[in-house]
Amino acid sequence: MAIGELLFEMTEWLRTTPLVEFSLWVSDWPLCIWLQSHFFAIPIFQAIHILAIAILFGSTLLLGLRVLGLNATDQSMVDNYRRYQPWIWGGVLALVASGIVLLISEPVRNMVNPIFWMKMGALIVAITVSLWFLGAVRAQAASWDVSPGGQASVRTGAVALIVLWCVVMAGGRWIAYAPV
Repeated sequence: MAIGELLFEMTEWLRTTPLVEFSLWVSDWPLCIWLQSHFFAIPIFQAIHILAIAILFGSTLLLGLRVLGLNATDQSMVDNYRRYQPWIWGGVLALVASGIVLLISEPVRNMVNPIFWMKMGALIVAITVSLWFLGAVRAQAASWDVSPGGQASVRTGAVALIVLWCVVMAGGRWIAYAPV
């Protein structure tokens, strides 16, 4: 089965779920109506969403590259962790907040879209791995520079996290082109 056929089948299945009625109900919310009736509202929230993912991904990438020994090796792991950790979580918060607004702004387009649900699955996994990764880096940061390299699982986590955020970003872009 081709990917297009699979996506079509998933969309058809989503149309049989209560998500259709729920998304139609959300489309009657005053916030949804306000967002759709103000020309700049959705583009502004989309820009915030894109900037949030850029901040989150950039910070995750730089910390991940440090864990892999490919970036900022002249600086301590503690300093790198302290520098990027607030940006990572600030990016997550802005991403989730703007994502909720965007979901409310076009509920039917999103909730009956298989790519949206794939992205949400990848997002949950990415945030879960981020929690583990940041905890593992924090726990090892002080001893990292004494015994460089840390655990192989943290290095593997760095690569996995970079890949996961790329999947989330690709999913976000692909939502607009999925058959709904």
